Amino acid sequence: MTLPAARMTDMHLCVVPAPPPAPPVPPPGVPMPILTPCCPTVLISFLPAARMTDMSPLGVPHPIVKGSATVLINFLPAARVTDNVACGGIMIPPCCPTVLIGG
Repeated sequence: MTLPAARMTDMHLCVVPAPPPAPPVPPPGVPMPILTPCCPTVLISFLPAARMTDMSPLGVPHPIVKGSATVLINFLPAARVTDNVACGGIMIPPCCPTVLIGG
């Protein structure tokens, strides 16, 4: 099954709030972007490709914890829409609907 590729600035949605005494974070259900570093040498629609371990540094960092089993970007699994994030959420659409990644 192929899914749209995730890139830097694409959003993920968290469903689990950070445990206290963590720094203030946006409430659950508020989409947050994936930010640097991503992969600056691989561009998807002019933005760096997101991979497993790339994260949203807002509040408590939430890395992407699941990616493609068959597509690697700089030796890390490529992130796609609906891949899991450490906070219990997922990457949310649209990401990049013109680039599909399998696995």
